[in-house]
Amino acid sequence: MLPNEVADALEAIRCLKARYFRGVDGKDAALLRSVFTDDAVTDFRSESPDGDASLLQRDPDAFVRNTLAVLDGTVTVHSASMPEIELLSADEARGRWTLHDRIWVIDAARCPLPFRSLQGWGYYHDRYRRGAQGWRIAATRLERLKVLVD
Repeated sequence: MLPNEVADALEAIRCLKARYFRGVDGKDAALLRSVFTDDAVTDFRSESPDGDASLLQRDPDAFVRNTLAVLDGTVTVHSASMPEIELLSADEARGRWTLHDRIWVIDAARCPLPFRSLQGWGYYHDRYRRGAQGWRIAATRLERLKVLVD
């Protein structure tokens, strides 16, 4: 890849991850679904103390549906920084992002979460693939380092 192509790819992946978080925080199902490949794998087993196997999904539609259902009745703020993005080819990349997120339950009647608020830190480990629609997330895994709940 030429230097300008590398720079364009890196910026497109950074914007893709920003759209992912905007989709989550804005509870925007269409936007959130648009960032994934059709065969994307999502691994959020670190969200469960027992590594709940149901949090490893190979269906991005189910991931979006389940994520937004769990976050119903919440306000969330996700912030990712310090991306380490490696282009593996012209159409494949992997990345690691530092995460800080906050979740506030504002309507406990609608929200199934067992806390009033959460503050978390960790890493996202992603795989990206470029297709006809541009760069998309092909796989994502959340690694939690620390969680504080009220």
